[in-house]
Amino acid sequence: MVRWICLFLASLGIVPLCAQTESGKLKEIDVDSVSVTAHRKVRPEVSVGTRVSEIGVQVLQGNQTRSLSELLANNSMVYIKSMGQGAQATSSFRGAGSSHTQVNWNGITINPNMSSSFDFSQIPVFFADNVTLYHGNSHLKNGTGALGGSINIDNTPAWDDTTRLRAFAEYGSYDTYTGAASVRFVKQRALYQTRLYYQQSDNDYRYLNKVLTNEPFYERRQEAQYKQAGLMQEAYFKVGRYGTISNNLWLQYGNRRLPQPIIVSVTQHEKQRTLGLKYLFDYTYRRDRHKVSAKAAYVLDLLDYDKWFDSEFFTSHDKSFNRSQSFHLIGDYTYQPSARVDVNASMKYSYDLVDANSYSTARVGRHVAVLQGGVRWKTADWLSLSGQVMGEMNDSKFAPTFSAGASARLAPKLSAKANVSYNYKFPSLNDLYWQPGGNPDLKPEHGFSYDVTFSYTPRLAEGLYLKAEATYYLMNIDDWIMWLPTQSWYWEPRNVQNVLSHGLELSTETTWLTGDWSFKLGLSYTYSPSINRERNFEGDNTYHKQLPYVPLNKANVRLRADFRGWLLTYQLHYIGVRFTSADETYSTNAYTIHDLELGYDIRVRRRYKLTPRIRIDNLFDAYYESTQYYPMPLRSISGSVTFTF
Repeated sequence: MVRWICLFLASLGIVPLCAQTESGKLKEIDVDSVSVTAHRKVRPEVSVGTRVSEIGVQVLQGNQTRSLSELLANNSMVYIKSMGQGAQATSSFRGAGSSHTQVNWNGITINPNMSSSFDFSQIPVFFADNVTLYHGNSHLKNGTGALGGSINIDNTPAWDDTTRLRAFAEYGSYDTYTGAASVRFVKQRALYQTRLYYQQSDNDYRYLNKVLTNEPFYERRQEAQYKQAGLMQEAYFKVGRYGTISNNLWLQYGNRRLPQPIIVSVTQHEKQRTLGLKYLFDYTYRRDRHKVSAKAAYVLDLLDYDKWFDSEFFTSHDKSFNRSQSFHLIGDYTYQPSARVDVNASMKYSYDLVDANSYSTARVGRHVAVLQGGVRWKTADWLSLSGQVMGEMNDSKFAPTFSAGASARLAPKLSAKANVSYNYKFPSLNDLYWQPGGNPDLKPEHGFSYDVTFSYTPRLAEGLYLKAEATYYLMNIDDWIMWLPTQSWYWEPRNVQNVLSHGLELSTETTWLTGDWSFKLGLSYTYSPSINRERNFEGDNTYHKQLPYVPLNKANVRLRADFRGWLLTYQLHYIGVRFTSADETYSTNAYTIHDLELGYDIRVRRRYKLTPRIRIDNLFDAYYESTQYYPMPLRSISGSVTFTF
């Protein structure tokens, strides 16, 4: 048994973290360090009409100490609804719900199969090499479900990167400690990388309570402390002339208190411990016009929840333990019969298994089988077309989907693309089996999506460049699932709304290079009307009302200046009014947050780099709530040091 465990760990690269010669002695190779600033990723096949946005390498490296929720909130068009620092954070993409954003890790869906809503606060940016956003539901490669869009987290082997060690430590307000390190070893045909991450915080930040009394008063957040730790092990091998093998193992642990809304006067305690394990094996073969890949993956999520009261009037003690597992098998084949045509086909089988004491049945399983085919055709030097069809069998229910797109170059620096698609979102296992309230008769959510994007990329002057994109989209989502109260004093999910979501996505990126100076200014703005377009009953006061927690307006501004190793970053984030009730009776205020960061790269003997940084979040001490009655931190300061060689 020990032998087999060692062989498995060796295949992941956990055992051979140090290179050895045949004699068994450590072999040390002295090479100069290089700075890798280009993207290290080949974009996967997508509809040519799909809008795809990628968070830049500089932004990822500057947010290594942060969570994926903070990265997306500050640097993308996705709206993140957060319950506080380190607390649950879910997404709204193009005005859709949190369960309508699909999250993929190296091509494997990792949305929790119980709720479908992904918690981005538990994912460190340190574990991502690339973060790519697919806007809308036309990306069919990973099955149904992404009615709003999908977020892809990828790990890619950088064979030419000579960095061996990267480590950082950060201390911030509210006794927040963060530390991480990654170790790489590269041989001619093998690459191993290990990443470790840890963060803890008392999280007792100061805020202004405007709810409990007529006169606002300052107090500190209680019951919000948290810890999280992670390990990622990667091992890549070149097999023959054309093949590669990837092994990726990811462990993530979380232990946090769940803060209460400040309107609650009864002392209530909630604690949640989570453990996630993800393993992926990938074999890819590329030769001439052919590309074949086979993947096998296993995803495990454990959740231990506990709630109790400090009151003689409330004596209940609620505990629950949930275990969810997913098994994935994926085969994919791409063939290029000519320089202008690409043909792709894939098949996927997944099995979800949940053990939950909160379900009507203690153990629930679900089988999902998917077949997908697509073609991309470059009909002329200025025009490309694509089409995809897919069928998914979800237990005994079948869902056909399709996507069609076009991309055209209208002028030397001006291009346009458009697509139309139809997609489904099956009910989550919580929707079907939660007790009490689960509804096995729910229908899938479904709808059409249309969008058109214009891109303009001129050189305005010597050293001055512009990239601008503008998108208009329209989505119909029918049979939208909502949990509503019943006469039996519990909530039940029902297909009750037909939603129209349409809007604008605008973004620009301006780069100016002059002498030793480098400036980059990024602007993004989204306008997202998302309304219930039909009356469900006589006197329905949600008709033509904006959906709860979907802001009509969201904007980000990011300015970065570099000069001889110095770095200055300024960011502004604006979130408009969000209604907290379906009839627009209650709302949270709009807010604007300013962040500032200063850093400097210290080079030692060309091989070592030390980068101290100081960051001020919420520079002007603004009071704001992302979720109603859950105040966010006021001004906070953190300092970090990163070491690389």
